[in-house]
Amino acid sequence: MTEGRPAGSGPSRRRLLASFFWAAVALVTALIATPVLGYLVGPLFRRRRPLTVRLGEVEGLPLDRPERVDFVVRQRDGWVIVGGRRTAWVVRRADGIRVFDPRCTHLGCAYHWDAPNNRFVCPCHGGVYDVEGRVVSGPPPRPLDTYATHVEAGVLYITPSPQRTA
Repeated sequence: MTEGRPAGSGPSRRRLLASFFWAAVALVTALIATPVLGYLVGPLFRRRRPLTVRLGEVEGLPLDRPERVDFVVRQRDGWVIVGGRRTAWVVRRADGIRVFDPRCTHLGCAYHWDAPNNRFVCPCHGGVYDVEGRVVSGPPPRPLDTYATHVEAGVLYITPSPQRTA
């Protein structure tokens, strides 16, 4: 028993200092752990914007004649930014714009625009498509694949993942 204080009247000085010490340790640990935990878990809760690529001004595209357009896709993969050059065929019609994937739906060969005959021709196995991407002749099993498009302030944007057409 200490002088002037009855037994069991409260924490001792040593117990009070130990409590302050452990409270300070817990506070410092929380201050360090919070950003580290946010760094590790944060990507799980981050919403990804759909990737869009600018192709160019709509007014610069010829009417009723396909034009081959090259574009660059940059995607973030963790800390690495991966870029690649890609191609698409853009057809501007009176009723809207269609953007075609540059590969034949038969075996994935690159096709070209045959202007005198007004059609797309695949040189690998003789696949032929009209200006709307429909199969005219040859072995292709379905029409040309397209890209999702939208026009914003006179500028054409695409989502660079081909959509399979039926």
